[in-house]
Amino acid sequence: MVEIWFCQPINLCRPHILGYISMNTILRCAIMFFEISKIKNQNYPNNYQLKNGIIFNCDSGWQRIEYKHYVIFFKGYILDNLKDQEFYESIVTDPTPKFKGNFFSIIAEETITVTNDNNRGSPLQYVQNEKITNLEQDLTPAWSDKYLTIDPALTVTENYFSPYTSTYENIDYNSALDQVDKILCDSFETFLSKNNKPLKVFLSGGIDTLLLYSYIKKFTTNFELVDYEYKKFTHFYLNNWHTKISKYWGYKQIHSWGDVPAVLLTGGCGDEYFLRGPAMLSVLAEHHQIDALALLEKNTQCYHHNYFTLEKNKQYFKNKKTFDTVSKKNTIDYILNNLINDHQHWHIDETICFTPFKNISIPGIILNLPKQNIIEQLLNGQFNKDLIIRNNPDDLRLLSTSKNHIRFENLIGNILKFDT
Repeated sequence: MVEIWFCQPINLCRPHILGYISMNTILRCAIMFFEISKIKNQNYPNNYQLKNGIIFNCDSGWQRIEYKHYVIFFKGYILDNLKDQEFYESIVTDPTPKFKGNFFSIIAEETITVTNDNNRGSPLQYVQNEKITNLEQDLTPAWSDKYLTIDPALTVTENYFSPYTSTYENIDYNSALDQVDKILCDSFETFLSKNNKPLKVFLSGGIDTLLLYSYIKKFTTNFELVDYEYKKFTHFYLNNWHTKISKYWGYKQIHSWGDVPAVLLTGGCGDEYFLRGPAMLSVLAEHHQIDALALLEKNTQCYHHNYFTLEKNKQYFKNKKTFDTVSKKNTIDYILNNLINDHQHWHIDETICFTPFKNISIPGIILNLPKQNIIEQLLNGQFNKDLIIRNNPDDLRLLSTSKNHIRFENLIGNILKFDT
């Protein structure tokens, strides 16, 4: 019996691209690594022989399922309420991504289908008639509104689907908090109800891991608060770190326990999906005619001041956008389209990363907040803080004074305690 985790789906779709998405966006980090080719790649610990001389090369942690005349390879978790057999039947009948979570499914028969959740957490690239992978860079990208079918000659066909639905109706602040709170509570509750692996939580002192911490405590105390940094050297890690994995910034920030099953709860996508990342926040600021740099100059003690006034981040706010940001529809569609292709760290070997903030409906809600609430989010991440306050106001004492400034600043002596 394969272990698959499920919870409630959200119906989302995607408009066509408005503006250019840089390769730096899609190549930020890869997940649950694999390569489909006709070569047994020794850099992967597992090499499965499929039909027509095709080989599925992958890291550890994948599950192999025989269903009818298909072989299915699965890694990750699903957040929808259905039984294993229902899931298998659904993806072999119609592999269009429609389930929430963070996973890949490789469906192998005469042809091969590469499908995933409806908010894919990984880049996916290929060379026609040679290989399909999410580890290498500089190949042909399949954007996140595509899933792939592959014939015996390794000819790749991209299949379009709609990964989210845009809404453009204004929302009041408390209603937005209610909706995002429900999304996060549902994700935590259902994920934890299905999980049987050890839970590990790492706090940096930043607002994303602190928000994560405030939610996990609502549902369980059965987790390890990680007070160390750890990466287990495995076959896959050692053979790919210098040439490939190290190029993805996210894998410099996560922990992995190799072949020992574990769940790492991460704040991945927190900056971007809560509209606190400078690239997309600058688009929203321009739409609302907010002079972000002038505001930051007047509020030098705000949480984001030091981070947004770094020269590399100031450029986002200085540069005039090359498309129509007056239109609310254009602005929202552009931001959601970029976010759906912004991939963060994910599963490696037997370490599953639970990233509850990776839910495209969250920015869809925040984007419709009034201008004043966007200003408060820009300066202080107030939306995140108010979610923490709902869970446990006392947790805010653990928050660092400013973003990415002094790591562990207010954790020392409170959470991180050492024998003297």
